[in-house]
Amino acid sequence: MQSDQRQQTLAAELARFKAGEAAAPPGVREEIRASWLRCRKRWSGGEPGGRPARSHPHVLSEVIMRTASPILDEYGSPVAESGGALLLVDPDGFLLRVAGAPDLMDDLGLRPGMELSENGIGTSATGLCLVGRQPCRVLGAEHYARALHGLAACAAPLSGGKFRFFGVLAAVFPLGRWNAACGALLDSLAANINHAHHINDLLKDQETTLELLNESVLILNSEAYIKAANAHARRLLNIGGAEKIALGHIGNFVRDGAPFQEIIENGRRVVDRECSLDIGGEVKRVLLSAEFIPEGKGIVCTLTEMERVERLAARSTSGKAIYRFSDIIGASDAIVHAVDLARMAAQSDITTLLLGESGTGKELFAHAVHNGSARRRGPFVTINCGALPRELVQSELFGYEPGAFTGAVKNGKAGKFELADKGTIFLDEIGEMPFDAQTNLLRLIQNREVSRLGSTASRTVDVRIIAATNRNLQTAMESGTFRSDLYYRLCVFAINVPSLRSRPTDIGVLAEHFRERYVARLGRRIRGFTHEAMQLLLRYAWPGNIRELENVVEYAVNICAGPYIQAGDLPVTVSGAVGTPLRPQQMPSPAAPSVEAPTLYQLERNAIVEVLARFNGNMSVAAEELGIARSALYSKLARFGIDHRSFRPQRK
Repeated sequence: MQSDQRQQTLAAELARFKAGEAAAPPGVREEIRASWLRCRKRWSGGEPGGRPARSHPHVLSEVIMRTASPILDEYGSPVAESGGALLLVDPDGFLLRVAGAPDLMDDLGLRPGMELSENGIGTSATGLCLVGRQPCRVLGAEHYARALHGLAACAAPLSGGKFRFFGVLAAVFPLGRWNAACGALLDSLAANINHAHHINDLLKDQETTLELLNESVLILNSEAYIKAANAHARRLLNIGGAEKIALGHIGNFVRDGAPFQEIIENGRRVVDRECSLDIGGEVKRVLLSAEFIPEGKGIVCTLTEMERVERLAARSTSGKAIYRFSDIIGASDAIVHAVDLARMAAQSDITTLLLGESGTGKELFAHAVHNGSARRRGPFVTINCGALPRELVQSELFGYEPGAFTGAVKNGKAGKFELADKGTIFLDEIGEMPFDAQTNLLRLIQNREVSRLGSTASRTVDVRIIAATNRNLQTAMESGTFRSDLYYRLCVFAINVPSLRSRPTDIGVLAEHFRERYVARLGRRIRGFTHEAMQLLLRYAWPGNIRELENVVEYAVNICAGPYIQAGDLPVTVSGAVGTPLRPQQMPSPAAPSVEAPTLYQLERNAIVEVLARFNGNMSVAAEELGIARSALYSKLARFGIDHRSFRPQRK
């Protein structure tokens, strides 16, 4: 402690400094000297006059009080016995709470709202701590205000786990009662507050994170009592109110506490188990995972409703709609009319039938209709009816229960229509669907219900149906291979997707579009087509439509050696084409006969027939030989009208 003589000398030097007669004495600490200079400038050599008390609390006041009040409650009395006081100050320097000797508090006029910063009372421990955010002490005449010369004070900053400064803890004593232990005690108390605030921050973050999770999270103790449940879990289990902690057994919400009781008794973690929970008489299907908390403190369970799992599965296994109306290239009257109709279809859930030859872009239209509809955020499930083996069509479309047939997945499987719930299902090559499956599809469209194979129960589904075909369905109806009642259910809103030969003005635009795509993909420097090459493209019949044009351009980009695609860079089927330029034609009506297969079409068909014949109709080996997926080979067989079974050796 500094001597009385030293205090008197320092007080006299401070008085001369305030009057401007001398500089701050050399023995004064640098932080005190800097504060004196600021105070002299502020009060022009006079005494601090104080400022009005704060009229409204700081935004962090509640947090500071909640964290620090237990410390002030516990240590306020021992500090009072030493004649001192503990001060809790907000980040702006205003007093929030004081605990200690009543006489000292009265003498200093310490009341909540009083400003204890340098702007309020001049040089002080609180003010220096607010400026430097470091522990500090101010003794006797180091205070700028003469009224505080009889005091000794120390202060320490308060900060949370996120290193956020949120206030100051200070202690004030009569100068004669001060000793080094006072500063050590204050530092220890501030450290306790900081630690408590850090823990509270972590708990708050954990609680917020738990609430924000897009899963139901349930924490049970070792006796299956609920310790905590986030918002999703409370909603799933019908736990009333906004309580995050429900003091009750899981059996109060789930009948018999199943399957949670079993997990706790077995003592084994669970990952993605499909379960049925009886919640107030309503059965809810969920995917359950459970992890044990160390030291036998319970389990943490995550619950995902199966409806959501199935929607996510639909997106991952069946793809998603990636094309929009802006991806449909062309400005001819035929394509503009088709797009206008498709935009109209997208405004409602009307069942839509896309008609057109192979390769015209019917799937692109289906994507665009889905993405332009109110169901755009739902699943988009694609099924190629012509690529599914006949014996698996119904199980793929409608799903099956466990044990429904030999080779079935152990837990059963949701069908494509269940996976498409709240979204769109695209039935490509609908004309190839087996007749018996057509009956079930008709029933589904009428009742909006689906029954899995092996089940007597039905499930309601909310699905928008888009179908597509390159077949003449009216001819199929007449031959008895397609149900007329299903046709009229599907053909509520028909869109004819025009062939490429009926929109010749779009050929050049599409060719340039595909050139740019493959030039960028392959890193080539090809600027365009020569006049002769473009004329050949315009004169060709394009029996394979846009798909064939894309293949031709990709081929040309790969073999082109110069800056422009020459006539010789085109496949022989195109470069050898002769005849007059095509004239625009109308899209054939659904009753019109199919276009005769031309050369390129026939070449591909012949190649498939040759491979099937060589391998006796073995689809797996044939697909591997052709370098395509087995499902793609089934699709091509349906397109070409080839029955692979006819290539199998005849049994004698």
